[in-house]
Amino acid sequence: MNKKSILLSVSLLSILMFVGCAPKTIKTKNLEYSNRFYLTSDTSRGALHLVIQVEIPVKFSNKAVLDSVRSKLIANLFGDKYVSLPLDSIIPTFVADQNEDYRNNNLPMLQAPNLHSYFSFNNEHILEGISLWSDENIFSYGIKRYVFMGGAHGLNTQIFLNFDLKTGKMLTENDLFVPNYTEELTKIIRSRMVEENKELADYGDLNQTDYWVDSIQPNGNFYISDEGINYLFNPYEIGPYYLGETEVRIPYARLKNILKKGNPLEYLIENR
Repeated sequence: MNKKSILLSVSLLSILMFVGCAPKTIKTKNLEYSNRFYLTSDTSRGALHLVIQVEIPVKFSNKAVLDSVRSKLIANLFGDKYVSLPLDSIIPTFVADQNEDYRNNNLPMLQAPNLHSYFSFNNEHILEGISLWSDENIFSYGIKRYVFMGGAHGLNTQIFLNFDLKTGKMLTENDLFVPNYTEELTKIIRSRMVEENKELADYGDLNQTDYWVDSIQPNGNFYISDEGINYLFNPYEIGPYYLGETEVRIPYARLKNILKKGNPLEYLIENR
């Protein structure tokens, strides 16, 4: 093999390696943090327990899409002010801000003259973010947050974000369903709640339960899987706190009459 052929072979190999390294879906990086910040030197007076475990998108073949997805995720995880920060500065800045807020909110109460000596100020903030579905077309992401700031109990919430990786746009119900879909989708959600839960099935009618039935309707809080669309209602959203969160799994077959033709999920539905 002559020198020119060797150089050509090396060039082709380099191109193939480059193409092979270009991710067909979003690649993420795990960021983790855990610490406890005491309000004063007397550790019995309370502390802020802060835990962060999140995946952040760092690589994709289309940089504009990557930037769009990452910005929206960071804004929902931490807040709009953190979007413009370098990746390695986001968590340190967020931690410092949380600690400052904790001290500013609790130190004045701790220093109140009539405060009982045994009273403490314990706060907790646990933040998790994880990719749930990821291929070359769709990226679904879940954010789970637990916050306790005193009182009877803390509060767990979950939100989901779904992205069209062709455009970087966040998908909404209007992108997936035909116009005037709400009434039919509401019926499907309520039916699936009963079908998936034996205790509810035993009642036979949601109106006989403690759920606030009028509140059970599409809320935009869903994630995508290969089997269907999954809705989640957070505590207090459709019922008393003790009922917790409610997840409703809806197979694509149940949605076929209200899914918009040409919607971004058609390839998943066709493979079912």
